[in-house]
Amino acid sequence: MDLTVDQSSLNRALRLITRVAPTKAALPILQTVRLDAGSHGLTLTATDGDLGVELTIAAQMQTAGQAATPAHLLGEYVAQLPAEPLRLTLDPASQRLQAACGRSTARLASLPPAEYPTLPTPDTGWAFDLDAKRLQAALNRVSFAASRDTSRPVLTAVLFDFAAEGLTLAAADGFRLARTRLAEAGGASQQLLVPVRAVAEFSRLLGEGASVRLMLTPEVRGLYLLVNSTRLFTRLIDGRFPDIRPLIPTAWRTQVTLATASFRQAIRVASLFGAHGDARPVVLLAETDHLHLRARGDETGEAESHLPATVEGETQGVALNTRLLTDLLDSLTATQVQLAWTSPQSPVTVREVGDTLADDVHVIMPLHDPTLARPARAA
Repeated sequence: MDLTVDQSSLNRALRLITRVAPTKAALPILQTVRLDAGSHGLTLTATDGDLGVELTIAAQMQTAGQAATPAHLLGEYVAQLPAEPLRLTLDPASQRLQAACGRSTARLASLPPAEYPTLPTPDTGWAFDLDAKRLQAALNRVSFAASRDTSRPVLTAVLFDFAAEGLTLAAADGFRLARTRLAEAGGASQQLLVPVRAVAEFSRLLGEGASVRLMLTPEVRGLYLLVNSTRLFTRLIDGRFPDIRPLIPTAWRTQVTLATASFRQAIRVASLFGAHGDARPVVLLAETDHLHLRARGDETGEAESHLPATVEGETQGVALNTRLLTDLLDSLTATQVQLAWTSPQSPVTVREVGDTLADDVHVIMPLHDPTLARPARAA
């Protein structure tokens, strides 16, 4: 192997590669990046067994060849080099990969590239082409609600539900749920459970292209995301995602509409106070023409704020987890948000105000607050 690449191109590729390659693995070969040099350019591959990435960058080729060298070491080394041409040469006798750029030269150990696992082959019989920006926005609107508790694997996934009416994306963790839909992605019925870690990598990659292609592997065991010259692979989670439709309230007794930005800022302030622990509750009191926020903790003090709002129905309150609210509000882009609930003990639905957001909904379970256990007052 003997080739020259642009340092900035290789640096960008390795930043993506090292997000996938593990720093520790039972199989040392998984800690490496496979380099495949040929007439196509330089192809880099990394995988941890569940998530994999493959991308190709341009290269001036002298001699084709393959190598498997420590991914994180190569990535950190290349990141320190000047933005100049970088030459990679493999010495077949010592199995050292020489990387030379400017006045710097390093020789990295290499394992036999033939030992590197091969990523599954995509199934050309099933493919969906989507707008990359639209898919990225949709994933950001739901992925935060997926669980990180591996005891229930199906809840650590984002549901990709393909149907005639479009692609529905959903996530839930038992305390909240989120759902959105891309109507332009309608097709044959197919449900996929994509690990939330893979969704995070999908979302980062989607910012680099105008369009994207989704492809399944045979027997629906894995999913590929193809953007430009990059292929990102993930194994799918086995199981059935719970039916969230019965969990979405269809009625309300109190509905509040207010500015998203001011509500987000007020919740961030409230999260500084409240009781210790993960909950950090805030009490939302719907008054005649405003929303009153109250947070209090024995060791932190208390904070209040009043936000202008349009209140419909009864003037009553509900207590919510500020962490869950902050995650949700950070995913919203509309200028106004609408909250609705039936009682202090009932789930709260959160929707953005906008004609194109009819299928989007978020639901948060309330916290118990004894100060709210009183009859609601008539509006």
